Amino acid sequence: MTDSLFHRILRQIPPKTTVHLQGWGEPLLHPATLEHIRLLKAHGCIVSFTTNGTIMDRNMAASLVETGLDGLTFSMAGSSTHVHDKLRGAGSFNSVRESIRLFNAVRNQYKTSIPKVAVSYLVTPETVRELPAAVAWCRSRGVDAFVSVHLTQAGCRSQEEMQFLLSKDECHHYRLIRLRSHLAAVFSKMRLELDQFHPTLTPVCGKNPINNLFISVNGNVSPCVFLSPPVDREIAWRYKGESCLQTPVVFGNVHNATLAEIWEQQEYHKFRTSFEIRKEFHDSKLSGIGCSLAGSAQLDAAIAAIKEFFSENPPPGACRCCAKIDGY
Repeated sequence: MTDSLFHRILRQIPPKTTVHLQGWGEPLLHPATLEHIRLLKAHGCIVSFTTNGTIMDRNMAASLVETGLDGLTFSMAGSSTHVHDKLRGAGSFNSVRESIRLFNAVRNQYKTSIPKVAVSYLVTPETVRELPAAVAWCRSRGVDAFVSVHLTQAGCRSQEEMQFLLSKDECHHYRLIRLRSHLAAVFSKMRLELDQFHPTLTPVCGKNPINNLFISVNGNVSPCVFLSPPVDREIAWRYKGESCLQTPVVFGNVHNATLAEIWEQQEYHKFRTSFEIRKEFHDSKLSGIGCSLAGSAQLDAAIAAIKEFFSENPPPGACRCCAKIDGY
């Protein structure tokens, strides 16, 4: 992203906006990342980004702490060299672990708990077996939050095979792994967030396009990063054994209109409304259900009603080939 585009956006966002400086690459490769963080913090924003940990030394760690950055997430895919490096490249496992150790050491020297340090752990059929060990290691190294994530966008068959998207019955085989992971984090200050391994009734995906948006490096505004892949034509995502052709979903460009004008654009409003309708029905059906036997029957009836409603009120077409709409 150019400085001129960054400043154009900065002038339009209100203070206290949450900004995650993330797209389709490594943020620390951008020469102006530190300056962008400083400017956003001076504007009153809450700022974070995710890194693969390959670019970190003591000076970089100190500079990041000094910017006032609120959150820094390290991406991991396994708890051993064999597993992690197979997905992320030779030497990447040692690099990310050393980066976490180094960053937390520098943060401690500054006697601050900011930025909060999180680990985003990619769950695949292979990495899931190392999940408890990864949780234990992060807990022992002062990580503040450990979050599991799924590979939700698969562009080919080999990536689709790495997706850990199970049926509810298949999840029973992994109950012990989940239990061991929770035990590895017990009695610690580290927050543990393990995604479900099976599909759930999801009115709005985790990217929450009702309240969030994504701005690409050229100024295009989309509901989320996955609807704005860095391509100029259709891209084929694979999900549930099928290939779905998707054209990038763009509702405007900040070079041609303000963010407010783009947000209120009719088609963009229609896109968000489809999720708002689902959420309103979902929440209304689940409210007031108690924990008694009668509540159990009410819950079954509510779930059946929600399933029927969702089938009649699907998400926007561009979102139907994304695993996140199934709660992953």
